[in-house]
Amino acid sequence: MRTSNHASPDDIDIGTLWASLKRGLPRLFMLSALAGGATYGVLSMMAPRYTSEAQLSVVAKGSQSPFSDPKREGAAPDSVSVSVDKEAINTHVRALMSPDLARRIADDMKLNTKKEFNSALGSLDTVGSLLRLVGLAGPRPGESEQDRVLGAFFKSLEVYSPKESRFIGIRFSSSEPALAAEIANRIAETYRSSLTSLRVVETDEVQRALEPKIVELIKDVAGAEAEVERFRGQTDRFVGGPQRTALIEQQLGELTAELTRTSGARSEVEGRAKSARELLKSGSAEVLPDVQRSPLIQNLVQQRVRAERQLAELSASLLPGHPRMQQLNADLNGLKRQITGEVSKLVEGLEKEAKAAVNREESVKKSIDTLKSKVVNTGGDDVKLRQLEAAAKSKRSELDRLQSQFEANKARATPGAVPVEAQIITQARASSVPTFPRKGPYSALVAAAALLFGTAWVISKSLFVGARSNGGSDPMPNSGSFSRSARAEPALAAAARDVGRAAASGAAAAAAPLQASASRSPRDTYSSDVSWTGKGSPDAVDQLPATPQKTASTPSDGLARTDKVASIAELASRILVNAPAQGGYRVLIAGETAAIEASAEAIELAKCLVKAGKQVILVDWALDGESMTERLGIQRAPGLTDLLQGGARFEDVIRREPTCNVHVLAAGAAIDVIDAGVDDDQLNLVLDALDEAYDTIVVVGTNEAARRLFEAIQGRFDAGVIVADGKKKPGVLQDPPGTLLGFEVTEIDVVRFERQSPQVSGIQRIMRTGMSSGAELRPS
Repeated sequence: MRTSNHASPDDIDIGTLWASLKRGLPRLFMLSALAGGATYGVLSMMAPRYTSEAQLSVVAKGSQSPFSDPKREGAAPDSVSVSVDKEAINTHVRALMSPDLARRIADDMKLNTKKEFNSALGSLDTVGSLLRLVGLAGPRPGESEQDRVLGAFFKSLEVYSPKESRFIGIRFSSSEPALAAEIANRIAETYRSSLTSLRVVETDEVQRALEPKIVELIKDVAGAEAEVERFRGQTDRFVGGPQRTALIEQQLGELTAELTRTSGARSEVEGRAKSARELLKSGSAEVLPDVQRSPLIQNLVQQRVRAERQLAELSASLLPGHPRMQQLNADLNGLKRQITGEVSKLVEGLEKEAKAAVNREESVKKSIDTLKSKVVNTGGDDVKLRQLEAAAKSKRSELDRLQSQFEANKARATPGAVPVEAQIITQARASSVPTFPRKGPYSALVAAAALLFGTAWVISKSLFVGARSNGGSDPMPNSGSFSRSARAEPALAAAARDVGRAAASGAAAAAAPLQASASRSPRDTYSSDVSWTGKGSPDAVDQLPATPQKTASTPSDGLARTDKVASIAELASRILVNAPAQGGYRVLIAGETAAIEASAEAIELAKCLVKAGKQVILVDWALDGESMTERLGIQRAPGLTDLLQGGARFEDVIRREPTCNVHVLAAGAAIDVIDAGVDDDQLNLVLDALDEAYDTIVVVGTNEAARRLFEAIQGRFDAGVIVADGKKKPGVLQDPPGTLLGFEVTEIDVVRFERQSPQVSGIQRIMRTGMSSGAELRPS
């Protein structure tokens, strides 16, 4: 059995929506004008409010605090600035909105005597009076006067700061322009004064806290320094000199320097003595510096030189044995002995001097060792002395710092000397243009909103009451929105809309052709050469069972069974039995071969079902061949092909058969199904729409066309009727049981209808059906 793939139920008829909107536009414009006028009237009864704005600039704050050191690095008190971040700006914004500041300003300006801030005194305008009458305004029970004033004050106050700036705006709204400007300026000035007084108060508090600390530190410093001097006296740790060095340290330094000097002198004397002994042994003592510096030795040397000269002069004239020569030799030897003796004495003096230097060095070393021992033995006293000195120095430094800060804070003790963080850059001024209410813009906005809301309301109402495709001209209903028994007849083209406009009128219009058709005999409708075979007469359709028994057509092997019917009435009865209570029932009718045309049987079946009270549509599936609708006197186009290709709508392609209440979906312009590329999904969508609108859909076509359709929509039919010629023997290519058009099928009612009399052409039968009474049309 086919599965239902219904068309989308959300398709919207834009034309119907536009028509509904055009009909409602006059009323919408009228309502919008009334809403705008009412808004203007209400705003006219409200007291105007004026807004004034004062502007502050937050400057960088000095880094110096009352506890900082003014002598640090010789910097000026406010030479270093602290950057102003967004948190600091937000702090100022919140401080400007503090209740304490508002209460101070309200008390100074006596705002509790004004109706604007004290609702207990009355209303400012007519709207306020009306709200008080209905209980929506006025003072609340138990509310104090201060709370009322502050509440009204903060409702009129706005403090803001733009991003990435140090600017703060103070806006205040009031019914009096001068009052709004005065309050905004008062807020800025009061806050600026509070910042100044806060710094002065802070400095005063610091000064009062510093005074007792300084007095106490003076006593502590004096005691610590006295303790240091007393301990020095007890431990003999006196200091002296410009560097305030301890005496023992000075002595140790001096002895160390003396030791260095004595060691150098000793080395020098020892070297001179050693050199003198060596020269004395070698007979060259005269070259010694000390010998040369000795006047006695130099005098003796001169005498020796004179004696040697005289001796040399006389040796030329006198013999060695001459008394004069002997005397001179004796004098010369005496001088040499005397010189040698003096040099020996000098060398001995150097040796003694070297020994004295050694003794002096030893003495200095002993003195140094004595001082070292004393320092080692008194090391604990030194440690304690340093501790006492450090404590005294620390207290002295703290005392100096506090005294310097105390003197520096005296300059900041007056308000005029304190730098202010907030500077007023713009004073608020009284405004002559009210900021609320803006009657014109607000009224226009309300009118536009009313127009938009009304437009949305009209469109929504049209959607809910019938603007969708099932509510007007399109036979595609909203799935599940109606029962089949209560569904009205689908509308056709614009010329046939009056047939199904109302339930009562539609039923009457539909009953007339049904009764007229039912009153005629089939023999009056069809020619004599078309005979009804099988059980009953052609009028058996009128005696169809009210509650027929459902036929079974599926054998145990699962394949559909092919049943034979002998008459159209029996076929119609079978369809009525198998058709569901709701939803369309699809029937595919085709000839067994290409030479057999099944259009006549399809028309007869549709008429029988209509007589049984069913809503039936006959679909001409002749996309590339001769169309059945042309034989009925209905134009081929626009039709199904135009609908599938988007060139037409349902109301353009569905027509009524002239002689009965059967609706016909024409074939449309002839196309090549394969080359045109008909969309299978679009075809299923059309058939699903017909399922929603009709009880039975009868599709008729040639054998080849029906096979293509059956394959394209994957066998989504409820019944398949094969029309065969009963006079001829079954051909070799006849469909075996359980097959339809060459396909094995299940859950499809397969019926074989065999003609029992010579079949006239479909055009003859159709044209005879459409003839008026007394007229006859014979085939050529």
